[in-house]
Parts: sequence; structure tokens; C-alpha cells
Amino acid sequence: MSDWLLPSELDVSTNAFRDKFGNLSPDAWCDVLIESINSPIIDGLEFPHFPPSELQDGTHGSSGETALREAAEFYKFVASHEFFPRKAVSGTNFLDFGTGWGRIARLFLRDFDLDGFFAFEPHHTSSYRTRLLNPYLCVFTGGELPDQKLPGQCFDVVVGWSVFSHLSEHSTAAWLEELARVTRKDGYCVFSAFGARFLDDLVARHADLKAGREIHWYHKACLDAAGDILEHKRRYARGEFAWLPLSPNSHYGMATFLHEKALLNIISTRRLPFELIEFDRETVNMDVFVLHRR
Repeated sequence: MSDWLLPSELDVSTNAFRDKFGNLSPDAWCDVLIESINSPIIDGLEFPHFPPSELQDGTHGSSGETALREAAEFYKFVASHEFFPRKAVSGTNFLDFGTGWGRIARLFLRDFDLDGFFAFEPHHTSSYRTRLLNPYLCVFTGGELPDQKLPGQCFDVVVGWSVFSHLSEHSTAAWLEELARVTRKDGYCVFSAFGARFLDDLVARHADLKAGREIHWYHKACLDAAGDILEHKRRYARGEFAWLPLSPNSHYGMATFLHEKALLNIISTRRLPFELIEFDRETVNMDVFVLHRR
């Protein structure tokens, strides 16, 4: 019989990565993923591949080891919660919402059955690329607004890094409603968004500009989109939704500053079956909120 017909570890296990690396600490697991950048086959298993550094830098401003260590901070935040070991078990499903090239998803590669390892990416080119880079990740694609292509009542843990940091108020509400539809009862969603820290940073960069100093291109683009950045800061301080649009796109902008009160207002107005159990403004470099699907 040909070697390619013989059963492999991937055939006889629900997750061979969990079998071999499940007992590692999050930091040690991150070190393994960093090793896979240059050595994709480790202990007999082929790890997901990486896109060019230029694409990584253009997507989130970092690449390689730095990009993975940044992602690992979010992974450790999620994994530190009491619900995670209850949900990261055989028979449950995971979704990385807005996966991009699959950076965040690969941190969770060892935690869920591989037939329950999913992602969603509305940018079609990114979704096709991610499928090629990571054959263990089943990637759904769709539009900028929900089209109900995702299966309902399916996912036990949903994560999303820097997605709600760009959506308009209408899109935020629409996607939260969709995520309530696709998350199983007693499931959890963990998402990041910009908040007061980035607003304060933009105010400081505005002062730099006025003083004739150079600033990062993204800060400049946000300030151009904002107009009066101090007015956005006042809106945020009042608990209102603050969004810097990216013309002509009415759904996805330069930056969204999501206050806890604005989030709770959307949940209440849309009568979503979500309970906000945490809104963290300190642990990682973006604000993170945790929702429990009642």
C-alpha cells in the first residue's frame, strides 16, 4: 500500500496537536509556533504556514515572532478564563471571527477537535489565502454584513481580534446579532476593540502634528478621518459610539472606540441573548469584552 494511503496521526486522533502539545504552558506553546516559522514540521506534524512578512506588516503592523507573541497575549487572556477549559474539550466548536491570514486562530490549534476548528473572513482573497496556509482551519467567507451562511447554534467559543475596532455602529449591531444566532447556548464570545487608550494616543499624535513632528501613517489616517478628535473623545467619555469612517465604505472604518455603555445599549436595544461578563481595559493592548450566550 502506498504511504499516502496509510493512516497518519491526523487520521487516528481528533487533534494530534493537542496530543503532543496540549500540556505545554501557553508561553511554551507560543515558542513551538515561533519555531514553526522556519521549521514547519515539528515532531512529525506539519504546522500551518505563514504569509510574506510584508503582508503581515500591512495587516497588523508586525510580522513573524513579534506578530505571534502579540497574538499569544490575547490567547492567554482567553485561556485564563474559567469557562475555557470547560469549552475547549472534544466535541465543541471554535470560530475565529475576522481571521485575516489566520494569525489568532493558530494559537487555538491545539485546543479543539480539528473537525470543529473554524474561521470567518469576509475578505475573499484573505479567506482563500488562509485556507492554503492552514489546511486544519475551515474558513467561511461572506459579505461585510451577515448573510446567514454561518451555521446557527454551532460554536462554543468565538474570538475576534481587532474586528469590532473598525465596524460602524450599524455593522457592530448586525454582527453581534448574527453572532448571537451562531453561538450555542452557554457559549462565550471574546472580542477586542479600541478604547480610551488609543483615543488618548491620537490626541497626543494630533499635538505632534501641530508641532510639526512626524507621526505614523495609521495615526495620520485616523486623524484625517476623525476631523475633530477631541469631539470623538467627548463622545466616548459620554458612553456613546465613536467611529472614524473610511469613505466610501459605510460598514468598515479606520477605527471604532467601543465604550461599555455603547455595547450594552446595542445588546439591550437589539434584545440580544448576551450577558456582558467582562470589559477589560488593561490586560492586553486593546480593550477586550467577554460575552456569555444565555
